[in-house]
Amino acid sequence: MSEAKSAVPRDSLVRIPTNNIEPAGNKLKSGRSENIIQNINMKKTNTTAVATVPIVKKTVFAFKTRPAIAPKGLQNGLFTEVVNETGIENGKEFSRLIVTVELEAKNVKGQPFQVSKTYNIMPNGRGVNAFLNDYNTWSESKLTEDDMYNEFNSDTMIKGKPVVVAIDHRKTGKEWEAFIEAFHPADYTEGVAA
Repeated sequence: MSEAKSAVPRDSLVRIPTNNIEPAGNKLKSGRSENIIQNINMKKTNTTAVATVPIVKKTVFAFKTRPAIAPKGLQNGLFTEVVNETGIENGKEFSRLIVTVELEAKNVKGQPFQVSKTYNIMPNGRGVNAFLNDYNTWSESKLTEDDMYNEFNSDTMIKGKPVVVAIDHRKTGKEWEAFIEAFHPADYTEGVAA
């Protein structure tokens, strides 16, 4: 048999029926009834090489949808709950204050978003001061730590009252979450989402 060279460019894909191919050091990729050869240096028998257009498989890339979270920015809302949780977690005692706000902003199902802020109120935690700062900013009062332990009643002083919260987003593990950066008085209007 004589060896023949094709006039097809070296980088072109070539389709040749499998029963007529004798590889000459080329890598063959198996198809159903044909082999696709990327390098044209091969021995041919009884057939001429036919240049074909390579088939490109396209995959549509889509981001995985994440659960809806409260929008960033200043949001109007109501204090709905203030809870003091205590107990033992991972062998350590804890005491935390959780303040929950229901926002006017709603998810796609029409339900209002709820966002909470947690304070570590253990004796060595900074949560008491952080809560006092947030409470005083929101209420425009001068509550002290002594006042908080002696006079503070969350049901009458916070629950059901209007608030403007500054919301931001952060990634925790693999998920994104909305969190409360700051509390503002209900009449705070600078940049509030409509």
